[in-house]
Amino acid sequence: MKQYLVLDLGGTFIKYALMGDDGTFLKQGKRQSPLDSMEDLLSAVKNIGDELHGEYIGAAVSMPGRIDTKKGIAHTGGAFRFIKDAPVGQYFEEVLHVPTTIANDGKCAASAEAWNGALADVDNGAVLVLGTGIGGGIVLNRKVWMGNTFGAGELSVFATDLNRLSQGIPEIQSENILATWSSYTSTTGLLRLYAKHKNLPQWGHGLDGFTFFKAYDAEEEEAVEAFEEFGRYTAAGIYAVQAVLDLQRFAIGGGISARPEVTEKIRQCVDRQFEIIPFTPFGKPEVVACKYGNDANLIGALSLHLDHVKN
Repeated sequence: MKQYLVLDLGGTFIKYALMGDDGTFLKQGKRQSPLDSMEDLLSAVKNIGDELHGEYIGAAVSMPGRIDTKKGIAHTGGAFRFIKDAPVGQYFEEVLHVPTTIANDGKCAASAEAWNGALADVDNGAVLVLGTGIGGGIVLNRKVWMGNTFGAGELSVFATDLNRLSQGIPEIQSENILATWSSYTSTTGLLRLYAKHKNLPQWGHGLDGFTFFKAYDAEEEEAVEAFEEFGRYTAAGIYAVQAVLDLQRFAIGGGISARPEVTEKIRQCVDRQFEIIPFTPFGKPEVVACKYGNDANLIGALSLHLDHVKN
């Protein structure tokens, strides 16, 4: 079995693993993410590589940002703000001394589910990772769709209010951010809706997922209403995406998807959404939970690396 070094660069930690070419985990670990400079990042990656020296023949990296996987260029780097239009794949290859690929973390999550997860038995689907925004990606003909500028599947900014969108969004915490799907369909969106029902500020409300689900489990009226609203808006967005792509299945991931009622609520609301528009000219997709949780980016990065090497 061939072995690979796989890294998931996050805003808090670098998670890494030694993995077999069948996706099995042989060793795992994590280190603090250096966010100040490229030199610090390369040093951290080199140290991880040195720790496992001689045990891998290639390296795969999942990272935030707009990533050209074929050319190994990171046009942006998310929390790694010092990255801009940089040949990061080449930099990593120089410190690891093996063929190295880089890929967007959301697309890695989608690739994991397409490889041997919740989308493994369909040709066309989407992964929605619900967090601060909507991560994930789109799978067409069993391959993650990168898009012309490597931004396909960035559904956080999918339009939900064309009037607001046409006026521009000067900053994240402005009223016009409500023009985007992530204002409703994300952990952030769910908490914003809950804050609204509690008559709290929509931003800076101090709520978190634990607070919300504690209230929901206690059947608090505001929490139940916010959750229902979250489900309706998520279903409406899935309906709109379906009008463009006509997918077979949507897989729901992210931290809050650990609660089975999240996927179930979305599924129920999707059923209802299609019932209330009887002239819908496309089919209803399945809604399922993602198979992989915190390891999805590592698994998907390896999958994309193996595809890249094969092609």
